[in-house]
Amino acid sequence: MAQDNHPEEAQIQAAPAAASSALPRDSSEGNPSRRKTFMLILLALIVLGACAGGLWLWLTWDYVSTDDAFVDAHIIYISPQVAAHVNKVLVLDNQYVKRGTPLVQLDPRDFQAALDRAEAALQVARANHLASTFGLALIHRTSRAAVDQALAQVSIAQSQIAQAQAALAGAKSNLLEAKANVAAAVAAVAHANAQVLADSATAVKAQQDYQRYSKLLKTGDVTPSQLENYRAAAVSAQAYVAADRTEVIAKQAMVAQARAAVAAARQGVTAAQAALARAQAGLVLAKAQLAAVNVVPQQVGKQSSNVSASSATIAELKAQVEQAQLNLSYCDIDAPVTGYVTRKAVEPGDYVTIGQNLLAVVRPKMWVTANFKETDLTHMKPGDPATISIDAYPNVKLKGYVQSIQAGTGAKFSLLPPENATGNYVKVVQRVPVKILFKDLPTKLPYLAAGMSAVPEVKVR
Repeated sequence: MAQDNHPEEAQIQAAPAAASSALPRDSSEGNPSRRKTFMLILLALIVLGACAGGLWLWLTWDYVSTDDAFVDAHIIYISPQVAAHVNKVLVLDNQYVKRGTPLVQLDPRDFQAALDRAEAALQVARANHLASTFGLALIHRTSRAAVDQALAQVSIAQSQIAQAQAALAGAKSNLLEAKANVAAAVAAVAHANAQVLADSATAVKAQQDYQRYSKLLKTGDVTPSQLENYRAAAVSAQAYVAADRTEVIAKQAMVAQARAAVAAARQGVTAAQAALARAQAGLVLAKAQLAAVNVVPQQVGKQSSNVSASSATIAELKAQVEQAQLNLSYCDIDAPVTGYVTRKAVEPGDYVTIGQNLLAVVRPKMWVTANFKETDLTHMKPGDPATISIDAYPNVKLKGYVQSIQAGTGAKFSLLPPENATGNYVKVVQRVPVKILFKDLPTKLPYLAAGMSAVPEVKVR
């Protein structure tokens, strides 16, 4: 009766059985040979991969390489030896220059004037010496009026010397004050740099706190308002660092101004010394005239003393003339070596100071400084051959050899070397700079610059 009342249910139950009987059976269950072939192919692929890995390991076992390497070269920074305005800049950025090529011309007028003053003082000193030499012959040819006149000239010359000495003292005082200002400005720069370091440390800590508490926000350990406070503290710390760096730049500008003031004060001292030398020469001449007209026998001894003093003055003024000539020659700045002009930071009209970097000359001979891991240096030694790839020329392989290995890791010579005696110690593999020289650079390389990235591979066995 149940089957007669529900014929649809009987048809539905019979459908899955019919469908399952119509599905194809797994071919692997019905074909064991195909499964065996599949396993053999898989085993062959595994063996082939192992062989390939072993071959690669065997081929690279004798080599060590690093991508922490750069092209390096000798860089000579050009700076003036006198402070002056720039008249001409005779080279361009990246220009090739030979040794002795004129680079920069400074304004020579102040130094030419100093040379003229020194030469004039020397001529006066020579005239005084000549007058002193012949003064003895004129002692008996003068009258009392000539003696009075000579005494007046001596008095005038002494007054001029007093004035010149006062001016020289004032110039020296200005120089000392300018040097003190330089020292104060340098101290201010050091203090500002220290403040930058301190605020930088605070900024780093504030940023770390913000990042740490940002993670805790997800767990609900901190509130959004607390996290915002940490974010504001991090931003404020960064602002303090930026302000400190701006202060450092301002203090450095003050140092430059103070040094310019020192240079000006030195010029004032030089001018005062020249004036004093002229006044002293005038006094020597006046004394020579007085000695010439004085008929007193003891004046002969004084006249001899004047001759000795004038000789010493001539020697001193010769030294001043030579110094003035040297300063004038410093106005022409020539290339000390052959190379390429880089980092040109000077233009006509600039006022440059002693020691200021105007430009740099990069010598054409280059090498590679590679920072190898200390674990790669086990078998490395000077003379090992190397193959060098430059990132700019990926298809060019350059030949070279290890010239030397630095006697110290890069971290040891850093500005802040690590101090492992305090705190928790985490061992880090150190890197040691290795100098690799090129053998013969191919002529097809269009450009090779210091600082380019390189990948050297050294054969150590």
